[in-house]
Amino acid sequence: MATKKDGVACYDKAGDEEPLFVLRSTDKLAPEIVREWAYRAMAAGTPMEKVDEARRTADAMENWQLANSRKVPD
Repeated sequence: MATKKDGVACYDKAGDEEPLFVLRSTDKLAPEIVREWAYRAMAAGTPMEKVDEARRTADAMENWQLANSRKVPD
């Protein structure tokens, strides 16, 4: 799991013109979407370490939402 404070490794891997899509914990849809991504990634053969990381991130997002505010994407 990454945070703004810790840095995000995928940003370093992305090409200068490569499109990226970011989901924040304030987005009430984010945990569900990350869990769906993990399910599909597992089905596609993604290493379990990466799938588990996504699931932990979804859990952390959900916990963050319980302690903070959440909203629809703006």
